[in-house]
Parts: sequence; C-alpha cells; structure tokens
Amino acid sequence: MAEIKVRGADGKPVRYASLDGQNLKLQFEYYARHDNEVDYEVIQTVAPEEFAAIANKFGLDPTSDILAIVQQISDAGRGEEFVAALDSKEIKCEIFTWSS
Repeated sequence: MAEIKVRGADGKPVRYASLDGQNLKLQFEYYARHDNEVDYEVIQTVAPEEFAAIANKFGLDPTSDILAIVQQISDAGRGEEFVAALDSKEIKCEIFTWSS
C-alpha cells in the first residue's frame, strides 16, 4: 500500500496519506515526550466524492489520481493548508481522534 508523507511549508510531515478501499485516509500520531503530555492519533477519512474538491482547492487536475493530487499538495509544501481545510470541513471528511 502506497503511503505519502503530506508535508508542510517547513518540510515536516503533517499527515500520512493512503487509500483505504476507495477512501483517502490521512493520519497522524504524536507520542508524548514528557510526563505532562499525552499520546494522540488523528485519522481523517475522505470519500471519493470529495476528491475533485481537493484538486479544485489547490488548482490541480480533478481527473488525476487522488494520491497524485495529494503528492502535488505535499511537494508544494501546502500540507498545513490541506489539513486546515479538512479540520474546518471545507473538505468534508470523517474525523477520528484518540488520546491517552
């Protein structure tokens, strides 16, 4: 299964993208480094009906494969903008969060 590191402007990964069936799955895990921190995980799932909206938001070809679109977003360092669009529901998705 192909996984894409979705990178922000600083080049650091902000999500990891892959296909889960026909859906686009974006996930991120943070592991606590100190006693006052918690571990957490975020999984955002985007249905195929939203793939064109992703491409259009970033001025990309909506007929391209979704992983190719995500790769172009990452290559441009626009990962934070992508995550913000998911978090705000500008791009519709299901969100699962977990912390301990």
